Amino acid sequence: MDDSRHSPPETQARTTGTPGLREVLRGLRSVSKLPLQRRTWQHIAYALFLPLGLALIAGSMRVMKWDRAGDGGGAGPLVLVAAIVVVALCGPPFERVRARLLLGEEIGRGPREGRIKRGTAFFFANLLLGSVSFAVVIGWVIVSLRNLSYPIWGWVPYPDPAWGGPTPLGAVSLHFAAGVVAFFGAPWLVIRLTRWQVQVARRLIGSG
Repeated sequence: MDDSRHSPPETQARTTGTPGLREVLRGLRSVSKLPLQRRTWQHIAYALFLPLGLALIAGSMRVMKWDRAGDGGGAGPLVLVAAIVVVALCGPPFERVRARLLLGEEIGRGPREGRIKRGTAFFFANLLLGSVSFAVVIGWVIVSLRNLSYPIWGWVPYPDPAWGGPTPLGAVSLHFAAGVVAFFGAPWLVIRLTRWQVQVARRLIGSG
């Protein structure tokens, strides 16, 4: 006989796995404290250290463009090859040091067998996650500064195409609310992304 219909709402919420109001409030409080915690800023610093591969690729593209303009003396392909070699040799140690110094995480060293294959997979996975986490941090700073300060400078003559218009109150309220969400929500996302980076590094170039 199914007695779930006669159970109190709290019991039904626990049995069905639906988070109750207390859990939701606890999660919101936890997220609201993130910008004030030292650990959060360690993750942000970790994200701001661009992946070594991304920096070298950007530099190589610059040199290749300079070479195509006729000023490089054919150095572009050599720089590209050198960048690949540097990434292959220095990428894993760089990530180990970055995780240890900024997050206190030990990645370890993986077995020699299959190191090239795992190193290649790590390069692309870390490049993707690192680029996304870096972009989130930059977007977090820009959106937070702009939108949280919107009530100061956002009272402009209307009609205005700004979101939340056509009234100034609507536009200012919507932009400020978006700034609040970004200010508290983006650090949570950065922490998740950087944790994934550490997990990927540990699995592909570390001790697993």
